[in-house]
Amino acid sequence: MMNPDFYSRVADEFGEYTSGDLRTDVFPDGDPEAVFDELARGLGGPGARLVDVGCADGRNLLRIAPAFGSVLGIDMSASMRDSAERKRAEAGLGDVRFELRDASRTGLPDGEADVLTCRRGPLFPGEFRRVLKPGGHLIYMGIGETDVRELKETFGRGQLYGRWDGRPVMDEVVEELTAAGFAVVLEKAFRTEEFYHSPVELDRFLRQVPIFEDYDTVADRVPFERYAASAGSDRGVRLDRHWFVVQARRTT
Repeated sequence: MMNPDFYSRVADEFGEYTSGDLRTDVFPDGDPEAVFDELARGLGGPGARLVDVGCADGRNLLRIAPAFGSVLGIDMSASMRDSAERKRAEAGLGDVRFELRDASRTGLPDGEADVLTCRRGPLFPGEFRRVLKPGGHLIYMGIGETDVRELKETFGRGQLYGRWDGRPVMDEVVEELTAAGFAVVLEKAFRTEEFYHSPVELDRFLRQVPIFEDYDTVADRVPFERYAASAGSDRGVRLDRHWFVVQARRTT
C-alpha cells in the first residue's frame, strides 16, 4: 500500500501534480486516461452515484464528475484532500465531496455506489465489491510490470522492480476480481511514451510520483544522469510507460 505521507509531501511541495506540463506524450495504443474517462462517463447519469478511490488532488475525478448525480472522492492524504477542495471550488462543482478514508476499510454503506473508479491506486476487490451495488461497475487503472523498466534497471530499485519477467499484473488483477465476485467486461494494456523536455523536468516528475518513493535529487544524481544520457533524444528524455485499464461488473 502506498504511504500517504508521500502524497502529503508532494502536495505540500508542489501544491498539485504538474507532470503534464513537463513533457510530450505519445499514445500508440490510445490515451489510457481518455479511455478511462470515456468508460466512466458512459456509466453516468443524473441519479448515478460515483465513488473514486485514491482521488489525490482531484483533477482526474473532476473531469468526469459532471456525468454523475453524486460524487465522492476519497484519499488518505489530508494535503491532497485540501488541494482537491481548491480545485473543486475553482471548477464550481458544489456537489462533489472529498473525504479522508482508508480504501481497504472505507466505512461507506453497502451498495453505496453505482460506479467505483480507481486510477493507479490500491486494489481491494472485496471492499470495492461491498461498496458497489449489485450490477455496479468498477473501472480500475493499474501499473503494468514493465512500466519504466529501463529507468528502474538503471537505479536498481523501484515500484514493481524485477517483475517484468513474471506474470502480467493485469492478469493477476483480473483473477482477483473474478474470485471476489466480479465479471470482467474489458481489459486493455497501454504502452505509451513520455518525452520530458529536459533532465530538469524529469527530475521534477520523479519527485512527484511513487516510482521511487525515496527518490532524492542529490543522492540519486549518478543513476539519474546515467539514465538521462542514455534515454535522451531530440524529443526529450524518454520514459516508456505501461498501464492497463480493467472494467468489471459486480455480479450479485
